[in-house]
Amino acid sequence: MEIDLENVAFFEKMPCCSTSSEMEKRNKLQAADKVSGPSRDGGNRRWEDLGSDLLVAIFSRIGVEDLIAGLPYVCSSWRCAARDPFCWRVLDFRSWDTISHRLGCRRDEAVDFADLFNFAISRSAGVIDCVYFPSFSDEIDLEYVANRCPMLRYFSMENPNVSETEFCKTISKLKFLKGMAVDENLICHQVLQHVNQCSGNFIELKVFSDTMDKQMASIICECLPHLQKLEITECIMSRGAILTLLDGLKKLEFLDVSGYEISGITNEVIEKASHLKVFQWDSKYGKYGLGVFEYCYHCEEDYFHLAPCECVLNQQLMEWLATLP
Repeated sequence: MEIDLENVAFFEKMPCCSTSSEMEKRNKLQAADKVSGPSRDGGNRRWEDLGSDLLVAIFSRIGVEDLIAGLPYVCSSWRCAARDPFCWRVLDFRSWDTISHRLGCRRDEAVDFADLFNFAISRSAGVIDCVYFPSFSDEIDLEYVANRCPMLRYFSMENPNVSETEFCKTISKLKFLKGMAVDENLICHQVLQHVNQCSGNFIELKVFSDTMDKQMASIICECLPHLQKLEITECIMSRGAILTLLDGLKKLEFLDVSGYEISGITNEVIEKASHLKVFQWDSKYGKYGLGVFEYCYHCEEDYFHLAPCECVLNQQLMEWLATLP
């Protein structure tokens, strides 16, 4: 990634608001800052009277766009606090359309992101704990942050078009990596084994996938046996895949398979998952009040307990007939 360092100043000079409503809000804040002051009973305080440590702790939870184009324009103490490197240790660029619109970005999205990313890393003094990339980011962006912030602990990259070879080269530089969120295309023996070898503290994985079968679940268990947290949401998963994960990941504490469309959640699965600290499995069917799923060992299909499969109905009919004199 080639960065024009002169463009770092671009974000410093940007207008704080991009709409008239935001401008009006800023003016109100500035007016309140001027008129507010300690009352006779000491009940009111000026913004700048808030402790810097408290401001930094709060601002560390604020988005990049507000750290650049919002907070610095409230008052001088807020501007100073927003510059603290601690505020920039978690960078979330997933809502890139909103961020770029707020900051008035007009160039190619990759170019604007490169400059903003460079600016944010500079503000963090090279110490970033977590970064959530926009959907178009690739292994080049990951390599850039690995070179400048080798102590990175977590990253999220949804892009499915990531080179396995280049990805593995970059992972080699992230010795302190504890977790990642990646597309299913990177869930293979070569990549996950490399992650396990290079990052001894790796315990968290999120997979962006439409489907997950038993084979993919087995790969995760074989390559990352020490996982403690696993998220595979909005995904069609088989009962076999979920059982494989529960049986294979002995140290698993957190499992999120919520948002599925076809469930593998059975009484057996719920029983096996009872040792987990957190097991999230609410389905899209929940709003219809259809309840949990049962499993038919005859046809090997899941079904709602309110609407059994034909196989179960036939079995129930035979059992009823057997009771007749």
